[in-house]
Amino acid sequence: MKTRLLYVVVFLTITFSSNSQNLLNTNTWTVGSGSVSGFGQNGTNSENSREYGIGPEGTNVLLWKATPDASSNADGGWNSSYSNIDHTKTYRFVIWLKKTNSNNGTSYFGFHSYDGAHHSLHLSGTLNSNPYFWYGDLPQLNKWYMLVGYVHGSNYSSTINYGAMYDGDTGEKIRSITDFKFKSSATKLRHRTYLYYDTNTSDRQYFYAPRMELVDGNEPPIEDLLGINDDDRNLLKNYLANWTVGSGSVAGFGQNGTTSENSRELGRNHIGEEVILWKAIPDASSNADGGWNTGWVGASASISYRFSVWIKKTTSNNGSTYFGFYANDSGSLRLDGTYNSNPYFFAGDLPKLNRWYLLVGYVHKSSHTGTSNTGGIYDGITGEKVRTITDYKLKSTVTALRHRSYLYYDINILDRQYFYQPRIDEVNGNEPTITELFHINDDSKLLLSYDIAGNQTQAFYCGNPDYCSLPAAKKEEENNEVNELPSVAEGDMNSEENELSEDPEQIFENTVRIYPNPTTNYATLSLSDDILKNMHSINLYNANSVLLKNIKTNNTNIQLDMSNMAVGMYFIHIHLKKGKSITKKIVKK
Repeated sequence: MKTRLLYVVVFLTITFSSNSQNLLNTNTWTVGSGSVSGFGQNGTNSENSREYGIGPEGTNVLLWKATPDASSNADGGWNSSYSNIDHTKTYRFVIWLKKTNSNNGTSYFGFHSYDGAHHSLHLSGTLNSNPYFWYGDLPQLNKWYMLVGYVHGSNYSSTINYGAMYDGDTGEKIRSITDFKFKSSATKLRHRTYLYYDTNTSDRQYFYAPRMELVDGNEPPIEDLLGINDDDRNLLKNYLANWTVGSGSVAGFGQNGTTSENSRELGRNHIGEEVILWKAIPDASSNADGGWNTGWVGASASISYRFSVWIKKTTSNNGSTYFGFYANDSGSLRLDGTYNSNPYFFAGDLPKLNRWYLLVGYVHKSSHTGTSNTGGIYDGITGEKVRTITDYKLKSTVTALRHRSYLYYDINILDRQYFYQPRIDEVNGNEPTITELFHINDDSKLLLSYDIAGNQTQAFYCGNPDYCSLPAAKKEEENNEVNELPSVAEGDMNSEENELSEDPEQIFENTVRIYPNPTTNYATLSLSDDILKNMHSINLYNANSVLLKNIKTNNTNIQLDMSNMAVGMYFIHIHLKKGKSITKKIVKK
């Protein structure tokens, strides 16, 4: 679904459109040393230079370079000039950073709102006279990272941090960073980013594409800034950009029920990602209890469309879940050609409570003659189609469609229903596959293991069947057990000098460590050199057996960012050569 931009001309086009919102003018950057208009150097002239080099997109661009001297003080970077701002609005800050040679010193990314007094607050409302979104060591040397920070309006009441660090190669969000907000007296704002306290004169830190911009819906998406071509053809994409934390309707999504019955909040989707969910909170009346009708999107009766949405219900099966659509001009027809004024692909109870399901419905083009239903409900853990639901087709005069999904007639005020990622896609061969909608490895398979009494003890997705087989039934052992798995066929194995020759329980029993465990934010996975030499892959799973991340590393110490993960148990599954594996439990508290 997403591909890196490969051509300079494409990148330049995106850069041009993106810069229209930027309050920082990097056109003043020229090859040379020291300050330039709009960017005051941090440190000496010799510690600040601009030169051409390879940027995050692999193209030759102008970079700001920090070259530290041997003194433990300012070593490069800048304070931008101040811009006038509206304290009631949110502003977004961006910088690309790359550090080389060593982790001596510290990288900083922050802002100032100052006019003789400081006007920046923590989200808790306390004053911060020296605000940084983030400071520390980048996760890896010689690698580009994009950092994004937010300063919210003075009336902002949430304590949720939206700022993040992104991997420049994959575009993946790898770390949350700190948000701030303005005092009501704030009128000025500037961008700042530094290298500080680096005494290794061989180190270099590179800065690229700084941004400071008003968040008003016209700012470029994160995907554009990352240089990722998002070819997502979801017809609701522009409407979904309006899903922000809050209550009631938003542009493109009209609430079903009262404002108090409809809210949006951060929560976990089916693979454990932290995303914004639409939540239905029923009152005691037997009527509309949450969900939405979307705005109309243009359509053609000569095209088939696929509707989808993720839904999870909790507490009880009181009330009913609805998933449907509308077509204009009385255009929703059953497959037999008769009119249906209130078309639903599905209405009823989901198969299980407290479990995500992907609901997929089809509205076929007007010339469709089939009578078979192809829509379905898919289990969010196994990916299995567990129920077939109803298809429809369009009348030849249809020109617009809208998506709708509800909770209705639920009088249990403790119930909750969650909605995520509604879509309308043209069915033309370019729409994402069902597997892609699941966002799991298409080659993975669900593996279940059992103890000698027949009780399920573990389930996890396996990315490569050659290195992942079911363990033999065994008695439950201590936490952090090491499991021996059957070897793969010899012909499937590349010859390696350091192949395993002994039982991993004997070799590796004490060579894999996770600390601190339990953790509240970060943990370190420590591997021995022997494990690193014999390792095939490392995967992180949640307690629902869903693959969250494939960890790629050449290092013996790996930092795991669990700050945005839900409280609970997770599994690190290390696949070794010759079919061996090690499973470690890690607890987020």
